[in-house]
Amino acid sequence: MQAKNVEVRPARGPRAITRVLDLLALLAGKQDGMSLAELSAVMAVPKSTFLDTLRGLSDLQYLSCREGRYRLGPAAYHFASRIARHWSAPEMVRTQVRQLAEATGESVGFAIADWEIGQAIYIEARNSRHPVRYAMHAGLRAPLYASAAGRVLMAYADPHRVDAYLQRAHLRQLTSGTRTNPDDIRANLAQIRAQGYCASFGEMLSDTAAIAVPMMGPDTEIMGALMLAAPLGRMKLNQARFLDAVLTAGREGSAGR
Repeated sequence: MQAKNVEVRPARGPRAITRVLDLLALLAGKQDGMSLAELSAVMAVPKSTFLDTLRGLSDLQYLSCREGRYRLGPAAYHFASRIARHWSAPEMVRTQVRQLAEATGESVGFAIADWEIGQAIYIEARNSRHPVRYAMHAGLRAPLYASAAGRVLMAYADPHRVDAYLQRAHLRQLTSGTRTNPDDIRANLAQIRAQGYCASFGEMLSDTAAIAVPMMGPDTEIMGALMLAAPLGRMKLNQARFLDAVLTAGREGSAGR
């Protein structure tokens, strides 16, 4: 599995174990490897302290060292393949939907795309505990072009599939804020890809707002869209907190993060 550049965090668990996991994640994104000096600087660990760790991991074949540069070794790739084989997308999705709903108190769902009918279909859902809420349930559908989850699914889909959909879809004005111009929608899809999420305020329902993010599978293809929805006023009051919570849930639910 490939990983992006890792953010080295302060250790919350055993420091040595956390350091090893951060090291493996860092090297997973460095095909050319890294020198001891480079690793020491990025990980903020003195070279003399780090050297024993690197040698121990090399002895266990989790790392290999050639010409002074450390790379992932065969044991690391074997370990990664075992994780990928046993990684369960349905269980991960249910966990993130439940945890996000509990953390925010709002309605949360996970949607996949049905391109034949042009709809985002929710296969997992949790309702808000508030009396006034966006009602969610498994099986709920929403137009791809007008919903936050739908536009996330479009943003990470094959562009040819998106073009075909926009050519045949009836882009109906659902509220005064609904995007119905194909060029405007394409521009929004590019923005979603750049920022990693879609925030929609009153575009499908005039009194409702939603934030959606992609959840990616082990093959780096999108599995579906994780979406939080709330009444417009409550979303505006809590937008920064909700956005942070949804982005975190999307990352934690994605494979190869």
